[in-house]
Amino acid sequence: MFGSKGDGAHATTNAAWRILQPINNMLPAGKLPRPSWAPGPLLNQRDRTPMDMGVPRKTLSLCPDCNREAVEAVLKGEIGVADFRDKPGIIEAEILEEGGRILMRKACERHGPFEDVLSNHPDLFRKMERLAFGRDFGCVDDSNVHGHGQNSIRSGRGAFLIVDLTNRCNMMCSPCFMDANAASYVHELSIEDIKVIFTNALSFKPQREINVLFSGGEPTVSPIFLDAVRHAKSRGFHRLHVATNGIRFAESRDFALQARGAGLHGVYLQLDGVSEEKNKHRGLGNYMALKQQALQNIAAAGMRTTLQVTVTNGVNNDGLGDIVRFAVQNIDKIHGVVFQPIMFAGRDEHVSPDERYARRYPLTQLAFDLHGQTSIGWQPMRDWFPLSDFGIFAHLCDVLNPQAKLGSLFQETHPNRGIFSPLLVDTHHKQAIPIPDFFDLEQFMRDVVEITDSGRGPTATKALVSLSILRNFNQQKAPSGFGPADLRRVLEDCCYRVAGNCDHWSERAYSYDGRWRVMICNGMWFQDTFNYDFSGICNSTTPVATTQGEISFCAYYGGGWRRVIEHQSRTSTLTEWYRTHGRHEIYANGKKVELGQPVRSTEAKLVQIAAEPLAVQTSN
Repeated sequence: MFGSKGDGAHATTNAAWRILQPINNMLPAGKLPRPSWAPGPLLNQRDRTPMDMGVPRKTLSLCPDCNREAVEAVLKGEIGVADFRDKPGIIEAEILEEGGRILMRKACERHGPFEDVLSNHPDLFRKMERLAFGRDFGCVDDSNVHGHGQNSIRSGRGAFLIVDLTNRCNMMCSPCFMDANAASYVHELSIEDIKVIFTNALSFKPQREINVLFSGGEPTVSPIFLDAVRHAKSRGFHRLHVATNGIRFAESRDFALQARGAGLHGVYLQLDGVSEEKNKHRGLGNYMALKQQALQNIAAAGMRTTLQVTVTNGVNNDGLGDIVRFAVQNIDKIHGVVFQPIMFAGRDEHVSPDERYARRYPLTQLAFDLHGQTSIGWQPMRDWFPLSDFGIFAHLCDVLNPQAKLGSLFQETHPNRGIFSPLLVDTHHKQAIPIPDFFDLEQFMRDVVEITDSGRGPTATKALVSLSILRNFNQQKAPSGFGPADLRRVLEDCCYRVAGNCDHWSERAYSYDGRWRVMICNGMWFQDTFNYDFSGICNSTTPVATTQGEISFCAYYGGGWRRVIEHQSRTSTLTEWYRTHGRHEIYANGKKVELGQPVRSTEAKLVQIAAEPLAVQTSN
């Protein structure tokens, strides 16, 4: 359809780039701005601290048994929290390649050796490390927020701020990294705790845009859930989400409307597959009907859902492609998919070595499984990137908006722990294609780093970025009807989600309703004591916010801090709570949730992604 015209435009923009960019590089570098939210001038690539990477390499880890003993000693009053902070069971570890796998090996003098698999695809593992963006600013004025010894967060803004409202839940799942409903006490935040948490979140630099994720347990069973959302909104946080099993949203459309009215932006909905069989370990009798009803009610309230998938080898790893197809087919309701390989913490902390080996799901396997389970041309080595590369676009937004009051969303996840792949979805035909199939995203990101490092003003930066967009866009391979103007529109929409800030941010973020939409598939692997690597702790992008400060999600759940902090600030014993508040409903052992209205099941259609690919441009 575009044919030689598209080829000519591609050649012209490449020629212009080859002329202009060397001239840009020969000119003296400009000074990057120093925004009010930052502790210093914006960082260029050479000033960023690189992440600790490489194979083989030495690192520090935890002995699972020493860590567990240290936690128990705190709970029994044998040692203080300061002792645990300084000695949580640290031992040396080695990361190496052997037999086509990347392994972590470590040995404790008291408890012997431990081994775990980090990847069974070394080439992709190394590519993720090679493409990783460097670290963000170091944190300043944060002594009251980051005080957890070797586990302290030392750099970055964080992309998600996790606020655990309660350790209670209305389900009894396995896996569960909190081990909800199993403790003898209730840990429940009060509205005063919420005020402390968000005051702390605003107290240090770099000050940032951040996604707030209310979690639990099941956060919607907390009596202050809506008030917590309202308070966060009142303090200037607009990216407000909840991680939920969806029961409350399925039971009541009014509840979804109330949550939206309080300021909630979106929902992270737990979903491990698209059939009852793939979710039977969750114990709910009408799992898929409930999820469908929750999706409908959330969408009717004006919000979108991100699917949150715990991936366990031998349980649901063979159904991941179906989940992506389900998301594409429901693109009007679903924003993206987050795949989270199982972490052996909480309810699964005492797993035997044999079971751990059998159930472990290395992160890089995700790219290969989605390639094998779909037919959209997904290529593992071409289409996946480290999550930290989102930082390239955050930095670009910061350069383009030096007067912004807050820094953009900046991902700093270690490349061994976070990867992503962007899909372009045709919302009219419910079809998807990997964006790198027609747009050289890897080269574009290199171009952006080169452009922003040159320190030009916003006008020159925008012009060079626009040129790079055109030179990396292959019109002949793009979906039929998708042109450069469409590419610019979807990129602008993505940038607003990263850097936009106003009281009506949520409404504006949802205002884009074009035919084409970007869907991100993320892989996020949280560490447990068996594969714990302190190299990825100091720059966590998913801090858990507590009244005692913010701590890495991995340290909180995988490194024992959750039990320590909950023990310090437990609300009451379980018996006392039941006496005062009564028992909440728990759906387990096949019990069904009563739904207000039936929903049509689509389970039989969700087998695999349709084989017919998107049409591509052809020459006349």
